Amino acid sequence: MKNAIKREQLSSLKLLSGSILGEANIHLEQPKDYHEVENLMREAFWNVYRPGCTEIRRMKKYMKNLLCTLLLLIGGCLTSQAQDVSRFKALNDSVHQTTPEYQTGNKYQKDAILFMDMVADTHPYYVKEERRAEWFAKKQALMERCKSFDTDEAFADALIDVLGPLRDKHTDLTTMKRMQESKQIMKEKDETADVPAPIDMDHIMRRHDSNYDYQLFPDQSICYLQFNQCVNTKDYPFAKFLDDMFAKMDENGIKTLIVDAQYNNGGSSQLCDALLVHLYPVDKMKFFTTYLRFSDLMAAYNPRIAIAKKSWENDGHKNELYQMPAPKIPADFQQPKLFEGHVVFVMGKRTFSSAGMLFTLARDNHIGTVIGTTSTFSPSHYGEVLPYRLPNTGVLGSISCKFFARPDTASVDDKCMEPDVKVNLDDKDASWRYILENYGNK
Repeated sequence: MKNAIKREQLSSLKLLSGSILGEANIHLEQPKDYHEVENLMREAFWNVYRPGCTEIRRMKKYMKNLLCTLLLLIGGCLTSQAQDVSRFKALNDSVHQTTPEYQTGNKYQKDAILFMDMVADTHPYYVKEERRAEWFAKKQALMERCKSFDTDEAFADALIDVLGPLRDKHTDLTTMKRMQESKQIMKEKDETADVPAPIDMDHIMRRHDSNYDYQLFPDQSICYLQFNQCVNTKDYPFAKFLDDMFAKMDENGIKTLIVDAQYNNGGSSQLCDALLVHLYPVDKMKFFTTYLRFSDLMAAYNPRIAIAKKSWENDGHKNELYQMPAPKIPADFQQPKLFEGHVVFVMGKRTFSSAGMLFTLARDNHIGTVIGTTSTFSPSHYGEVLPYRLPNTGVLGSISCKFFARPDTASVDDKCMEPDVKVNLDDKDASWRYILENYGNK
């Protein structure tokens, strides 16, 4: 895959220069905003939301400014009581207005036409011509279904059906009515059966009421780290927490680190990176490869994207993704002292998003052992949301514009990750006994 764009073409992006929404006042996301933004996103798409999915924070700054802004925008717009849906770009129907199919269609059929075109032009999966042909083969049946709809909710469900497996935490649709109902439903729907509780040394693997904490078991030469959320605690940042934890481990001669992320559904991947640099040399680490798809929807938010898109396609890349630059190690980076003992990662059904990226990087860089359950995340995945509004029905949606490919290219198409050792995590105390018996005193 070609990955070069001429410097003058890339300069047309100029995303560092400010807002992508013209005269709108945009607040660029800061670390202190992470938790609030993710909660907003959860409330907006309560019925499919899996928290976290903030991998964008490890990307190049010019793309980060664009897409962090969009994430804040979609979160704020979708959950505000005074919903300002005008901040979502409505899909442009100008090229369809003169076609008989669009002119004679009802509002659902009109928006179905726009939706089908937008997905084909935006989602990275449909960058290949043969895949777009498969996508448009679904159009006739969808148009027929649209004849009988009498609610926006039925229409949104039909679009979700058409999306099929591409519908995930990033690519989804909702309606105003469903958003207004979401808060009440979220109160009644407890997606996590485990209620956070104070630390109980006798039942250590039960979910703790903290983003992260650790306990030493010197007799077994174990440090147990429960890593529940990739979000910094206000008065104790994760980087400082890790420095203190590894110092205590060194002081006590601890030989095994248990990283229990079975409850971790994501947050900022920077926290995962902070852990990994204590476990593996950064200059030898293999990272995700990130691919971006230029689209008309992205260009609607920033006209400069349209220039880059045209240049990219004119150079023969119409059916290709743009490979983004790999992350670079800062010149002033100092490699922390590496932990030379055994690392055991605990993966559960709720391990997701940034936490899933942590496990993928650990596996692909041969760091430690993974125990627990089969993952619910895909090691390679789509991400980065662009929000949009269907102009005739007002249905709101988001769609991925990037593909994150895992370092292990031979396994890039795997839909899940299998643990090295399967452990039934439903029985927390039995799981801890297994860890003590198999990894203690090593």
